[in-house]
Amino acid sequence: MAKSFVMLLGRRYRVYPNTQTGFWFVSYREGSARRRVSLGVKTRPEAEDAVRKMVIPEATAKTSEPQRHTWPEFSMKYLSYKQAHGKAPGTVGRYKSALAAFGRYLNAERVEHTDAITLNVLEGYVPYRTQNEKRDPKTAYNDSLVIKNALKWGSQPSRGLLTANPSLDWETVEPVKPKRPTYTQAEVDKLEAHARPWLRPIVTTLAYTGMRVGELVALRWKDVDLKKHVIHIRVQDDWKPKGKTDRVIPMHPKVEAAIRKQPSGKYVFQGPREGRVKETYLLECLNKDQVKLDLPRNDLHGFRRFFATTMLKAGVSVETVRQWGGWRALETMLRYLADTTAEDSVKILQAALQRLEAS
Repeated sequence: MAKSFVMLLGRRYRVYPNTQTGFWFVSYREGSARRRVSLGVKTRPEAEDAVRKMVIPEATAKTSEPQRHTWPEFSMKYLSYKQAHGKAPGTVGRYKSALAAFGRYLNAERVEHTDAITLNVLEGYVPYRTQNEKRDPKTAYNDSLVIKNALKWGSQPSRGLLTANPSLDWETVEPVKPKRPTYTQAEVDKLEAHARPWLRPIVTTLAYTGMRVGELVALRWKDVDLKKHVIHIRVQDDWKPKGKTDRVIPMHPKVEAAIRKQPSGKYVFQGPREGRVKETYLLECLNKDQVKLDLPRNDLHGFRRFFATTMLKAGVSVETVRQWGGWRALETMLRYLADTTAEDSVKILQAALQRLEAS
């Protein structure tokens, strides 16, 4: 992210991001002093717009009375805004799914227009999503966050969509779920040896790089440096990794051996018909092979949990594992770690005692 300048009323305002938090700031001179103010937004267009509103509030305060919009109309405006401000297509797709689910709920409640949404209406959504549509509580929770953000966005006076935000008092509590399973070393070994041939190098790469499956699917040959033994996860013109930042992953020897055997083309990994592999098909084939091999069914993200757990057990520092895996926060990464088994606990203690005796 680069800095930008906004010229207003003959004065120059410098806007730039905080590289740690991602929030944009404005810096400007007021007399002999320099002011620095957080704008509370995370994209350059939003930052520049916020500066204009800060400097010339009269220009943005003149808004017409909000017009009535149906939920589909409102949703379309919100999704168009997100697309125009750099949200990844996959993220916009998830927003679209959540807004569509809320639209079905509004239809069931016979609520046609957005300005008719009340707190009581909002509080009935999670029970509808979990009981009527039989969706996971975490899915309903994630939906509620999208809906809250959309209503907050639409209630800004300059948009002329809502006079007030009905979700201000809507309490959305994240459901407590058990830790998701990870793969064991024996399970990874069995899949590497006996899964369908085109799937084996994908299993190896996911398990020993910690890449997200979307990153693996988007991996290009120009992102792989076999001489330096590293893989680059890069922001692309039509695709961005989840953290929206570049990173480098060192290649495990098994990963390098698997990649060297892949056919040439734009992308490193291909499906069985030599086309670009699709995530849904990848999971479908993995689950079928797990059943065939008498293994417990697990998801593609389980390899990411295996990677973090394995690297930490091998003595790699927590911060290094976080950087390799592209987790933005250490707290997030720690949720991926598998619980230590009783057998592993005994081995760890024995190793610690040996080190103490040696010292």
